[in-house]
Amino acid sequence: MSKISAEQLDMVRTWAGQGIDLNGIQKRLVSECGLHLTFMDVRFLLLDNGIEIVTAPEPAPAAPAEEAPAPAETPVPAADGKPVVTLDELYLPGALVSGKVVFPSGTRCAWQIDQMGRFGWIEQTAVPTPEELQAFQLELTGLLRQMA
Repeated sequence: MSKISAEQLDMVRTWAGQGIDLNGIQKRLVSECGLHLTFMDVRFLLLDNGIEIVTAPEPAPAAPAEEAPAPAETPVPAADGKPVVTLDELYLPGALVSGKVVFPSGTRCAWQIDQMGRFGWIEQTAVPTPEELQAFQLELTGLLRQMA
């Protein structure tokens, strides 16, 4: 490794204090001091002299603003006693189609039909009644027919 003067070492300290990384310090040593050091030599130079590269503190993540949920994501129970069935804009991975349903009783569920045609519940807040399930099947069938 080349001999580095006290003045050049002060320059390295200044650059490290400015947050310049090892690669930048290496390039500046060449361009401003005429010193050709390897990356490892620069790294050892910093370690041997107790020089630390100052990193800018990461900004604190902003508190997420409360967003109003999109209507398609949280359907509201219908006043006519029928379940409200919606389709997801982006289907769940592995699903041919997926969506959500809100039953008249207030039960909310997420559902999917996989690529083999199998139906499955993803999330359920409660178990819907047999009558609600029958009404759901009719609504879902109508919705899927509209897609075809």
